[in-house]
Amino acid sequence: MVSRRPLVSSLVVGVIHAAGLVAIALQLGYAVGPTDYSLAGAAWRYGGLVVVATLPTWLALRYRLAAPLVALVLTTGYVLGMELAPPGPTFRDAAELERLAEPTGITVVEDGLYVVRYMVNASVWAVGFLFLGLIEYVVRRTWDALPTVREAGPWLSIPAARRRSVIVATMGGILHAAVMVWFAARLGVAFSGGREWALYLFGTVGMWVLAAVPLYLLVRHRLVTPATLLTLFVLLDARAEFAASVDDPHALYFGGWFLYLSVILVAGGVEYGLRRAGIYRRFASRR
Repeated sequence: MVSRRPLVSSLVVGVIHAAGLVAIALQLGYAVGPTDYSLAGAAWRYGGLVVVATLPTWLALRYRLAAPLVALVLTTGYVLGMELAPPGPTFRDAAELERLAEPTGITVVEDGLYVVRYMVNASVWAVGFLFLGLIEYVVRRTWDALPTVREAGPWLSIPAARRRSVIVATMGGILHAAVMVWFAARLGVAFSGGREWALYLFGTVGMWVLAAVPLYLLVRHRLVTPATLLTLFVLLDARAEFAASVDDPHALYFGGWFLYLSVILVAGGVEYGLRRAGIYRRFASRR
């Protein structure tokens, strides 16, 4: 019988993580209290901060995976560092920036909003942390020289059976597509000339393919580079949203996913070639 202690402990860490960040955001003057959101909005934001910390903690306690927890600590540390280090957030009326005579009532925040953006985009970070944990699991189950991890059970033996690999890749692709389509809708990604439905249909299929292919190569053939690049793209995409910019990198990720897929496939081909040449195996044995 699987112990519930890791899950309970992870949830406690997640709640503390969420409560601490929300308390700091309130102290900085952000309108992030429960009364500032609808019930669904509050559940999404606060729940996101809980999940984004619970998942890496659970992976560490349950399977001894360190990479997602390290990534969480670095990300949260970056957010807190940017918020608490000078200059602090400055709240200004838009009239100040536009040199209008009368105040508009529209508040612009400068040098801030890191906690707020981390909170609303927590689902994207959670997907990146999950993929990072899967990569570490495969690597440590493959290379004997690395510290072992607790086996996830016969459902994820490495290399996984073809049917099981298809299931893992399909579910990972669906998760990635759901989060990234929501991300695109939240950011208002649009297509010039209308036909947003075509863009979102194209992007949805692409988001699934972009994740399913490298995840299949990872668990079935133990090719690490494609999934590593996918995870890097996801985390960099989420990090870019900390700074407001006219050029939205997620628009390229969402609409130009085939470019990212090309890079992933080329990298996978190079890794496969190195393995066939015996170089990959010799490198792994030295580790």
